[in-house]
Amino acid sequence: MGDDRFIKAILYIAAAAWTAVLFINHEPLKPALLTPLSTVVTVVVWIALFFDLWLWKLPVLHGWFVKRPVIDGTWKVAFRSDYINPETGAATPPLEGYMVIKQTHSKLTMRLLTAESTSELVGNEIVCATDGSYCVSGVYSNEPRLEVRHRSPIHYGGIRLKVIEQPAQQLIGHYWTDRKTAGEIELTQRRSKRFQTFQAAKDYYDKQPVTA
Repeated sequence: MGDDRFIKAILYIAAAAWTAVLFINHEPLKPALLTPLSTVVTVVVWIALFFDLWLWKLPVLHGWFVKRPVIDGTWKVAFRSDYINPETGAATPPLEGYMVIKQTHSKLTMRLLTAESTSELVGNEIVCATDGSYCVSGVYSNEPRLEVRHRSPIHYGGIRLKVIEQPAQQLIGHYWTDRKTAGEIELTQRRSKRFQTFQAAKDYYDKQPVTA
């Protein structure tokens, strides 16, 4: 969880308000009323931490208490770019990659692995649309491998993905870059295992049967 100071501040403010109400109503202010305060604060902070990390993902909480979709893990990615090679005039063939997502209730990190580069989201947000569906929007930086930077320099871009179904079965959307290119992107076949490299992810998926 990002910062438990906010939770502690709310609890101490609530305790102060409780004390003030008792005083205004001329109720006796007994020290015993506040003796368990530090214990209560600790328990609530730990519950909030467990909720942020794990509890919010429990299926039993979704739909009525938790609305945010669970998308963490590794997804297989297919994307098409509108880039045209100026030397050959040929369109870019469909590319594959793997999106590694780490997610808590309060935070989201996304890293796209391809054969030639790695992209990191430097800012993102999960937004709920008026129809109740969710979209992931973000700004990313792309760092190609050194041997391909003569034709594919470091660049930045944006991405927007719509979450399909609950629980999430697919993410589809589009991306655009500051190199004046854009494309469509689709994430499928989510797995709980996370990977550090493109090759490790590819080897794993190549050995796994495709599930519906």
